[in-house]
Amino acid sequence: MMTVVAVAYWRWDSRVTERNISFRSEVFTTAQESELKDTDIPTLHQLNEEYSKVAQLVERVLVSIDTTGVTNVTQPSEDGQSVIEKRLAVHGLGSGVIVTKEGHIITAYHVIQNKHALRVTLSDGRSVSVHLVGVDPELDIAVLKVDKPDNQTTFNPLPFGNSDKVAPGMIVLACGNPYGLGTTVSRGIISARERKLMDSGLDLIQTDASIFPGNSGGPLINIRGEIIGINKSILPNTEKSYTGIGFAIPSNLVQHSFQQICVHGRPMRGYLGLDIVPNTPPLRSFLDYHEATGAVVNMVKSGSPAEQAGLRTGDVMLNFNEVPILNVQDVLDRIENLSIGDKFRLKIWRKGQKMNLTLKVGDSILQNAPSPWADFMDGVGMHLRELTAEEQSIGARGLLVIQVNPKKSVGQILQTGDMVFAVNHQSVSTMEALVKALREGPALLTVSRDGQQFNVKVDARPVSEKTLLPRIPTATKNNAILPREL
Repeated sequence: MMTVVAVAYWRWDSRVTERNISFRSEVFTTAQESELKDTDIPTLHQLNEEYSKVAQLVERVLVSIDTTGVTNVTQPSEDGQSVIEKRLAVHGLGSGVIVTKEGHIITAYHVIQNKHALRVTLSDGRSVSVHLVGVDPELDIAVLKVDKPDNQTTFNPLPFGNSDKVAPGMIVLACGNPYGLGTTVSRGIISARERKLMDSGLDLIQTDASIFPGNSGGPLINIRGEIIGINKSILPNTEKSYTGIGFAIPSNLVQHSFQQICVHGRPMRGYLGLDIVPNTPPLRSFLDYHEATGAVVNMVKSGSPAEQAGLRTGDVMLNFNEVPILNVQDVLDRIENLSIGDKFRLKIWRKGQKMNLTLKVGDSILQNAPSPWADFMDGVGMHLRELTAEEQSIGARGLLVIQVNPKKSVGQILQTGDMVFAVNHQSVSTMEALVKALREGPALLTVSRDGQQFNVKVDARPVSEKTLLPRIPTATKNNAILPREL
């Protein structure tokens, strides 16, 4: 009872107090100016003005990109007896930067990938329609262009800077549209160059300038207002704060790809089809090569320009257009400046002999062309590859099984990772030798798996050419005989 009375009194007292509130003025005095003058902090004042100027340059060319796509989601049915598939709308956001007076926009490819609708908003708040000019999935960039209602509208883009000249410690601004909040500028420094991520073989620029979700596709700017990179990704820490480690695609790569896309509709990237590795002591010992300079051909892709020119695994590159090759970087620096169709001379060392080869740069779009014997090996039911120089230097021999077709008889015996090191009791190390033996008639493959050896008999000839051989339905562990394909 006392509690009820106390609460009632409190409510009555509160109403009385509210009715009796009186308003009166207060005397107050605020500081009119700072004790510090611009002349007291000239360096900070100058930095403040200069940062602001750079930020204003960026604001005029930065755009925000809202995307809409559709994804398929599987979920249990209401009765739980089956699985149904639903199509759901997926919304995303990103950033971009205007790089031409005509209104071309560069953004990250993953921002617009698999998206069916794009809405681009300029820095002044205008929404504009755009169309896709081209993409470079390998570099992770896309090029859009504003659909201008007339030919009078022009843009005032920022220039590209030279990303090869950036160095750790240089001041940069990361710009974008994080979380859809609008134009945002974050200051930081270059943390490192030539960083690689697990999902990308690209050499990226690392920065500690804050990059947040939605910044992807925005520019990384130096103090001169030049684009030195395109924001690509972030590496969150355990607290998911997304600060401290961000990555950008170097501007030199972006600019080259952008120009190719505008001229040809796609990136025109040169291709040789070989892998090179440093000339290490183990490789020198394996190859019986006694010089510390040069670069070793680790692997040559079948059907590639390098193979057509006569390069082989284990060759040592000595000279490039008469200029000595000291290491792998020497080769990469010279190759990256070549265009499709360019030719160059290469002096190599092979098994104690020196020889000259001429290579012609191919088109990267053709790099996935099947090997000359791809269709034949499809019919056999397995695919193998030749060993690299590094693999051979540690004692590996033969051909590595990289794919099998379980619907074929050979695929029911061989497994990925098996090593075929002999055919018809003769050592084999090239696909050419293996295919030749298989085409000539029934072949006995000697295979190694987990330290165990066994034989597999393969008859890959057309059915009309096959003779009637005893059919053995099962394979023993040490002498697996492959039934003929009928």
